[in-house]
Amino acid sequence: MPVVIIHERARVHCQTCGAAHRGRGRLCDECSKTLSGLSDAKQAPPPLGGFDVEKEPAAPAYKEPLSKEGGWDRPQLVRVDVIPIALAGRSLQRGWLTAFGAAGLAVTIGEVAFKWGVWWFWFVVPSAIAFLIGHGLMKKRFVRLAGLLNFEADKSGRVYLTTMGGSCPVCNAEIKLKDIGPQKRSKTVIQCADNRTHQWAFDPKQLESL
Repeated sequence: MPVVIIHERARVHCQTCGAAHRGRGRLCDECSKTLSGLSDAKQAPPPLGGFDVEKEPAAPAYKEPLSKEGGWDRPQLVRVDVIPIALAGRSLQRGWLTAFGAAGLAVTIGEVAFKWGVWWFWFVVPSAIAFLIGHGLMKKRFVRLAGLLNFEADKSGRVYLTTMGGSCPVCNAEIKLKDIGPQKRSKTVIQCADNRTHQWAFDPKQLESL
């Protein structure tokens, strides 16, 4: 009588190593771990220190930029020099600048309208500058003049000349304030002295109070 050999398909696979189990015991023939009765083949875990060749490596997780400006940290801008402005031994007040500027402009307008005298015309430039500085300090306590001079006022209204500086967080070079753009629409930014692409928006409100 011919012998018929039936190849039975393994139904149980080890949950730990993925090997097929054909016996009746509760332990895996390969790794000797207790079987959990899985009916489908399971991919064996990769060896320690190895890689799963059937799976693509996961892409690195996306990280939010450190800031909106090139993904760089914002620099720490500090006052390098703080020079109080005094007249006749008294600290200059922002209110004095505003009042002097307004009075000088009024006199200049009167000179033009009523011809009081030509010599009053020489007050128009310093009066305009004084008024712009004083009015700006009343609003923001920080005014930058001609891209060179920084005027600041403390809470009591005293006026100071200040110089800003610091280190670039990208290349560790010096940073300073810089006016960029057309003259009528220029804006002040924090810029690296070595690489002008290392640039950040400047907000005087972020400065510590004098």
